[in-house]
Amino acid sequence: MLEILALLLLSQENPAPPPQAPPKAESSSFLDPIQGWINMRYRFRTNGRENDTDLYEIVGLNWGNPDKDALTATVLAKISEDLDGNRNVQGYYPFTSLADSYGGSVVPWIYTAYLEAHPGAGVIVRAGRQTLEEFPEAVPMDGGWLKIPVSSHFLLAVFGGVPTNLFESFPQGDVMYGASVDWIPDPSRRGRYRVEYLHVRDENVFGLHDDDLLGFSLDEAEGPFSVHARYTILEGTSRDLVARFSGALPEAEFVFDLQGTYVFRRIGVLSFALDPFASFLMALEPYLDLVARLSKSFGGTVSIDASVTSRRLVQGAAESTYNHAFERFEIAPRINHWPFPELSIRVAADFWNSTGNDFWSAGGELVWTPHPDVQLSAGSSYALYSIDSLTGEERNRVRLYTAMLRWKVARGSSFDVRFSFEQTAVGDFRVLEFGFRHAF
Repeated sequence: MLEILALLLLSQENPAPPPQAPPKAESSSFLDPIQGWINMRYRFRTNGRENDTDLYEIVGLNWGNPDKDALTATVLAKISEDLDGNRNVQGYYPFTSLADSYGGSVVPWIYTAYLEAHPGAGVIVRAGRQTLEEFPEAVPMDGGWLKIPVSSHFLLAVFGGVPTNLFESFPQGDVMYGASVDWIPDPSRRGRYRVEYLHVRDENVFGLHDDDLLGFSLDEAEGPFSVHARYTILEGTSRDLVARFSGALPEAEFVFDLQGTYVFRRIGVLSFALDPFASFLMALEPYLDLVARLSKSFGGTVSIDASVTSRRLVQGAAESTYNHAFERFEIAPRINHWPFPELSIRVAADFWNSTGNDFWSAGGELVWTPHPDVQLSAGSSYALYSIDSLTGEERNRVRLYTAMLRWKVARGSSFDVRFSFEQTAVGDFRVLEFGFRHAF
């Protein structure tokens, strides 16, 4: 808290230099190229019987500019501090989190931490903890990655290392490697065709997994429209096919996104790096999934987002808890600066129609901005499943009521207070949070 108070005090001071003082030459420091942000959040939670107090610090830092510097660095990390020390509770405890599986009260997580070299000619060398974002699976890895422009039409990338699992103590024997080739027919256009290969050897609580994934993808664009398609082969057998068509009509203030996904066969547990969700869902049945997302604005005052999803099991797949056919309809209208310039209204509703079970939810939020630096909001929402982004806790059938104040204390710095009341299937919870964010 001392750091927060110091930043708040400094943000209010802006002393003018003496008129007679000559201008000083700008100093050069190793820390000058650093840019990033710091987010601190204090949280107190109670259900009337048990209490929990935690402090979280999330830091994202970038050193250097990849467009002009030969060497850059990136770090994204989080520190979780259990302030009340209530971690080793026997039996059911309503505030159990993933951080409690560690021995100490202070738990650090490093999501990315790598150095990136730019020796020239478009070559990029990266070493450290990183995420291979060019793969749709966003594979996390501790290792090295090399990208080489073979010509103006071809890009070659190779990588190798150890798959990252933040919750595995001894990743002995784990390894991953692969490569990708991009063909760009016309460098002046946005078209790109890609072949990629990924091998992951991962031993976890579900056993030893040797997964080989081969993917083929294409991306084409013309004006405001774009097309994406991807076909993957897992262990020598077709895995899935994804096709997507997106576009915008700026004059009509209209944006759309259409996507279809076809899963060819039943997929069991995979390596965590390749598919972290399969370990929990245990099996994925073949299905056809069609999604349409639409967004329309009316003069900047009114806008409506809507989507329709339809999923059908194929090839005689049997329904289960996490694999079933359904239709989902969503609509989220927003009214900005109405009925007063300082007021905005946001509403969201969705309806699920699945075998033997229909389900709907609705929520809304009022946002009042009495001053450019001050914003107040209050709202309510409902979720069939809700996962806490800070602790990883999952709650079922959550009705949430919130009230928040955000104050911009200085350029790049903001302070917020948030109170939440949660009605869940296991009880009611009250949460009070204080947050501070500083970007530099």
